[in-house]
Amino acid sequence: MLVEQARLEARIAKWEPVLRGCLTPLYGDHADFEAVIADLLDAVQSGVEHRSARLRALDAVREVDADWFHSHRRIGYVAYAERFGGTLSGVAERLDYLSELDVDYLHLMKVLRPRAGANDGGYAIVDYGDVDPALGTRADLEALADALHGRGISLCLDLVINHTAREHAWARAAAAGSKHHREMYLAFADRTEPDRYEASLPEVFPEMAPGNFTWEPELDAWVWTTFNTYQWDLNYANPVVFCAMFDVIVDLVNLGVDVLRLDAIAFTWKRVGTDCQNQPEAHLIAQAYRALVAMLAPGVLLKAEAIVAPGDLLP
Repeated sequence: MLVEQARLEARIAKWEPVLRGCLTPLYGDHADFEAVIADLLDAVQSGVEHRSARLRALDAVREVDADWFHSHRRIGYVAYAERFGGTLSGVAERLDYLSELDVDYLHLMKVLRPRAGANDGGYAIVDYGDVDPALGTRADLEALADALHGRGISLCLDLVINHTAREHAWARAAAAGSKHHREMYLAFADRTEPDRYEASLPEVFPEMAPGNFTWEPELDAWVWTTFNTYQWDLNYANPVVFCAMFDVIVDLVNLGVDVLRLDAIAFTWKRVGTDCQNQPEAHLIAQAYRALVAMLAPGVLLKAEAIVAPGDLLP
């Protein structure tokens, strides 16, 4: 354990300056900036302490072989969980098929618990810490990750970080009057600010969900809804949001998820007069999470979705 603690301290010494370099432009002017850094490092320490011995051993192997995911021998397979196996247990029963194909990377889609009814194909998340009840339970996901690791297969899941479903606990608390939770979203009392933003904003789903703001009677406000009216954009200018999403990351990687695909990350930072996509701060958010995950679990990868227009892909 002393050796593992020494390794953790070495990782923190390496990556904390990177973390600070990313977060200072985002939150450095907040009075509690040092408390934010301290809370994040505490979350790393706690996450490592609660990480299973099996996962820590995998971290140790991958930390030595830092380019393990670059091998030309890696073979990936992408599938909707319910279409591949019906349930997570059903997926586990079909792993022989993946092994026969020499698959060592499985990206399962639509796994985390979405809202009931319309849910953007499973990407309107109501609970990051649970799975779609139609697929099984959280324990089933952990068991599947264990089974995959036993075959040398890495598990990838989508993590929607730009927005939550309007039924998410944070959104419900905001609707119930919590100022703390309301400030986790982008809500405006009148159309003044929304109209300023709309002047340069494109529409993602102009036919299904025109505009980028939705009037929410529960909040008595216009809520930023880039994608659908039931998907409320998070306010990453508030460090509380960044920290809360890192808690989600800690939970998922400690369940055994090896790769998190950060869905819609290009939309996370808003700036008047732009399309609010691919802003420099969105890259800093990605790099800050990378630094934290490198401290917590060096065997885990992050993938950032390149969802922006083709002309913006390279930068």
